[in-house]
Amino acid sequence: KYHIQICGTSSCYLLGSDEIEEHICKRLGIHMGQTTSDGKFTLEEVECLGACGYAPMVQIGDDFYEQLTPEKVDRILDNLN
Repeated sequence: KYHIQICGTSSCYLLGSDEIEEHICKRLGIHMGQTTSDGKFTLEEVECLGACGYAPMVQIGDDFYEQLTPEKVDRILDNLN
């Protein structure tokens, strides 16, 4: 249902995309490239999503979420449930 794409390029990585990735994996109980058992979330690392000035960021479906922190990720995921 929700395809979460985490930008893994240099700009996002230097600004904490690894922390965001780890947080999402822990929160959803899956690893990169996996889908949750209920089929609701799929997690994928992608190359540049074109928002380097707003890193770290993810794309979920057609929506971009920028300048993420673990707290912002929690709010986003809570709103999707």
